[in-house]
Amino acid sequence: MDKLTTDTLLKPDMLAVLSRTHLQVNLHGFLLPIFEAISNAMHGIEEAFDDSASAEKIGLVKVTFKDWTDPHKIVVSVSDNGAGLHDDNYRSFKTPFSGAKLSQKGRGFGRFIAFKVFARVVYHSRFAFFGSTDVRAFRFDVNQEQELILLQDQPVFEGTGLAVTYDQPLLGWHDLIRALKADDITDEIGAHFLPYFLYRWLPQIIQFDEGEPIDIRSRFQGMFKKFAEGTITCDIDGAPEELSYSLAKLPRTQQFKSHCLLLSAADRIVGTPRDLSNKIGQPFFFDENGERYVVIAVVRGEAFESRLNDSRTGINLGPRTVEDVVSHISDVIQREEHAQIDKIKSDQSVELAEALRENPILKLGLRGKTVSDYVKAKPNNWKPEQFISDLAIERYRATADLTKQIVAASANADNYEATIKQIVAKIDAGKKETLAEYVIHRKNIIALVEVARRFQDNGKRAPEDAIHDLVFRRFSDSASVDYFEHNLWLVDDALAFLPYVSSDRTLHGGRRGKGDKVTDLLFFDDSMILGDNDGTTLTIVEFKRPSRNDYAFGSEKDDPILQVINTLDKATAEGGISKTDGTYFSFANVVRRFAFVIADLTPTMIKVLHKHDFQNGWNPKVFVRYRERDAIFIQAFGYDTLIENAKKRNHAFFKVLLDE
Repeated sequence: MDKLTTDTLLKPDMLAVLSRTHLQVNLHGFLLPIFEAISNAMHGIEEAFDDSASAEKIGLVKVTFKDWTDPHKIVVSVSDNGAGLHDDNYRSFKTPFSGAKLSQKGRGFGRFIAFKVFARVVYHSRFAFFGSTDVRAFRFDVNQEQELILLQDQPVFEGTGLAVTYDQPLLGWHDLIRALKADDITDEIGAHFLPYFLYRWLPQIIQFDEGEPIDIRSRFQGMFKKFAEGTITCDIDGAPEELSYSLAKLPRTQQFKSHCLLLSAADRIVGTPRDLSNKIGQPFFFDENGERYVVIAVVRGEAFESRLNDSRTGINLGPRTVEDVVSHISDVIQREEHAQIDKIKSDQSVELAEALRENPILKLGLRGKTVSDYVKAKPNNWKPEQFISDLAIERYRATADLTKQIVAASANADNYEATIKQIVAKIDAGKKETLAEYVIHRKNIIALVEVARRFQDNGKRAPEDAIHDLVFRRFSDSASVDYFEHNLWLVDDALAFLPYVSSDRTLHGGRRGKGDKVTDLLFFDDSMILGDNDGTTLTIVEFKRPSRNDYAFGSEKDDPILQVINTLDKATAEGGISKTDGTYFSFANVVRRFAFVIADLTPTMIKVLHKHDFQNGWNPKVFVRYRERDAIFIQAFGYDTLIENAKKRNHAFFKVLLDE
């Protein structure tokens, strides 16, 4: 239509604000202008009809998509039968950040967001004027010096109200428009205004071209079943804030695949959903008919309103605050859905009980608790692997506590026997049984190592591979070997708890080729676990045949010290290793490197150690050297020392539980 006249928008420099506003090129970003128009339409209806807009269902918002998969023809309009752009509303429209907008939880910026998606926006309105009606129509273009271009058009609808039309989408949205689907658009609009549905009303009809209108009221009333509401108190910016919540159940859909938290401000969902699966333990529940359903939590509060950004696309909350809200809401859902949570805990208990039958030593990690009590205190999403790992650590701590008590008791020779009896008396029958089993296991492993060192029936000694397999199965790693399937404690108890162990494998995980370095045992330790932040550690263990006496300094084949140095250099340069499960384990920022060479201290071995400047002043049976230039610390000792140290570390258990 020909331009009639112009009007000036009383605004700050919105072009600068728009340039700092970025939308994701997805369906949600594309629909943001439509969301704003729907929100304004609802405010206009509530102004015209007050509470009767909901009670009598006379308020109507119609969203129409024409040629909606053709970016060159698409036209989207949002119309309502509300109060329209009368003089006060028009004045508010021309004044961003007006009091009227703030009172409606708006920012006055929403209408500008349209220019991040569309190049053309047109408004048509009819409003009451001293007992009759008047019309106001204009094209809104923030890129023009005169932003409001008044038109002669008449609204196509009857009665009062407002229609906003969008077309000419920007080039960056064209591919997304070609892939639009009607159901996705409908669900996205309905989900965005879920707070209206749960707390107020949802007067929307969507129409695609000439198809049948879709009544979102009916669509969402059939889907969402609100079953609980209340308040929670969360810490926001150091102060306790009360937030309201509402819980609804709905069948699991493509859009809502798992339990989630939605944050609400200005009567719409703001930001992306927070998945609650990990906290609750499962992505969905089953109803009495075996059908899957999810729980949707909508949380709102004045604290959110005051932290809503100008474009109303996000709430300015810190990660800790969001996690606090997630934690509180997850607790609420677990209380409301206690029957479902009880089933999760029951399933976990059954799975753990089965695992404990296979690994009875782990019972010590329960520390006197029943399986169900132990499981109850752990996360709902834990699988048997997490329980096994946790119990292994708890068992280690429990035995360490016992060792400390025994060592302390041995310091007082006069009361030693009485103190030991008191300690043993405190250990319950289950712990004694599992601890005794484990002690016997360790005792037998030590005995097997001793046998492997001796001459065999053929007059030869066992190869180092026999001892290697006792410590950790060859050609495997910790991705395929469980905690109780190895005996790393023979070398050092701490090695058993490092994040990754590789045994007799190449770094690339395939067959050994020319130039490949294969170490007997390679350990990776992320030092962040220890509260450190200065990188990671690689440790290797090299086994040599018992009593071997043909070592040669400087020989790649016969110098074990040179071998471990070259292997560590190669591993550091590679920066990672392929695991047996097909994944890749990265050795980022390795700054510390350790090595154990386990080889009997025969004359040629001692000669090699001396040439490498090793020292054994603090213990004649253990040679050590720190190569400062290479940042490598190496220990070398014989199988007799390996066995002796293993016996010493386990002596307390042998004494108390086996009466040795």
